[in-house]
Amino acid sequence: MKTLDILLNGYAVKTDIYEGSENGAVLLSLIGRTSKRTKQRYYDFLPRLASELGITSVIFDYTGHGDSSFDIEDISPAQHFLEVITVFDWIKEHYPNRKVFVIGSSYGGFLATQLTKYREFDGLVLRAPAIYKPSDFYTLKKNEDREATQEFRRNAEALATHPLLARASKFKGKVLLVVHENDEQIPKETTDAYANAFKPEIFLVEGVTHSLDNVTEQQVANYNQRIFDWIKKSL
Repeated sequence: MKTLDILLNGYAVKTDIYEGSENGAVLLSLIGRTSKRTKQRYYDFLPRLASELGITSVIFDYTGHGDSSFDIEDISPAQHFLEVITVFDWIKEHYPNRKVFVIGSSYGGFLATQLTKYREFDGLVLRAPAIYKPSDFYTLKKNEDREATQEFRRNAEALATHPLLARASKFKGKVLLVVHENDEQIPKETTDAYANAFKPEIFLVEGVTHSLDNVTEQQVANYNQRIFDWIKKSL
């Protein structure tokens, strides 16, 4: 694994690269909001993709996260999405003519879904994907009304007309939707909206809340294995 800085306009995001085979696929892994690229589950999962499937994995800290600069409270989803686009384009430049997969966890799933509008790639894994009101795309985190966000996530009618999901059917790649059965942050209405939009393969994880921080190592291993198997068959 090597660590480098990917440059944007006047700043950089800290990035880890797990190199796979010379002509293997590339995976961009998008972390959740307030998470970081150095979580143990990434150390467990991404090197396995490299060693067993030859997939090069790229994971970075958004601004305000991990080892990247700035305060998370002063950043909007739009800024983080600019970083996602920049890193994705960096991948295409440095690993040309490769299959590209994107996996997004929670907030990362929201940003990965945004990416389907602007870039083409081969596969998408949405792990308990979050969603936000369209008007909050440019809202700083410190100004977000979290109660209103949760209310929106339970509003099936509003979700059905969300422009982010309205264009999901145009995505040509394969999609896996990972649903946490007892998710306290991402209600069933939200995951149902993603399912209706993408018509994906669905992996329901029984008895699990939003975070994987309080489950056993074996549960995490089983969870990762299901995603690993899906990526393997999608290559």
